[in-house]
Amino acid sequence: MVGLTLKSTLGLTLLLAVITACSDKPDASSKALAIINGKEITASEFDLRWSQIPDYARKTFAGPTGRKKFLEELINHELMLQEAKTRGFDRDRVFLERMERFKERSLLERLRIEEVDAQVKVTMEEMKAYYGANAMNFTALGEFRTSHILVKTQEEAFDLKKRLDQGEDFTALARKVSLDHATRYKGGDLGFIKKGQTMPQFEKVLLALKVGETSLPVATPFGYHIIKLVERTPGAALSFDEAKEQVREELLNEKRRKRYEEFVASLRAKAKLRVADIPTPVSEIPSASPAAATP
Repeated sequence: MVGLTLKSTLGLTLLLAVITACSDKPDASSKALAIINGKEITASEFDLRWSQIPDYARKTFAGPTGRKKFLEELINHELMLQEAKTRGFDRDRVFLERMERFKERSLLERLRIEEVDAQVKVTMEEMKAYYGANAMNFTALGEFRTSHILVKTQEEAFDLKKRLDQGEDFTALARKVSLDHATRYKGGDLGFIKKGQTMPQFEKVLLALKVGETSLPVATPFGYHIIKLVERTPGAALSFDEAKEQVREELLNEKRRKRYEEFVASLRAKAKLRVADIPTPVSEIPSASPAAATP
């Protein structure tokens, strides 16, 4: 029994020694890669930030020196952040209000995801029925008859938009000021354009315009554009398989809207809610006529 106890004691001692040795060894993830005025950037924090680099920005940090370059960016970021706090920007009233609005939006977004988006599903049968009832609305994108005015600065572009909104003629303005000499003397006319034939920034705005509508300034490498959709030609009808994703999204949106209305109604039904009349601003109260004021 004594031998067994001695053996157990030795075994426990050796185990504790191993654990102690392991705990004494520094964790590589806690290693400080940089210390900026006492603030550490650890290896684990670096790895987390590295994993969060958007795909479009990864090429900036490609190659053998990419990670070192990224560390320099993190150091610069921390220096700027410390300076902003030193100046009290994080205690500024406007900043705190903006942060409060951000928190509100984040909370509402999470609630919407849990109580609306996660609760809504569509089946293949529903999609086919929806397509059958709305088939005429599912067509391929046709062509877009488009005009534009190109100027150098955003200020010029906003001034043009203002003048157009006040009734000036688009064609006349294009002939006067557009920097695109290929279309300037045609009043900015680009002819018919199909999806994929122009720059992504330009196309995104164009697809959202209604016929006859002009855009806000759109920045591209060439300058700032004011875009006008002159005419839209319908495309060919889409089959169910071709329109399936569009059908799914439209049906989901309808269900989300209905679910949202039901959820808000349930919250209002449970709430202790009192609503007062909104006072009429003094500027909107009609003044008494001289005749009415006479006793």
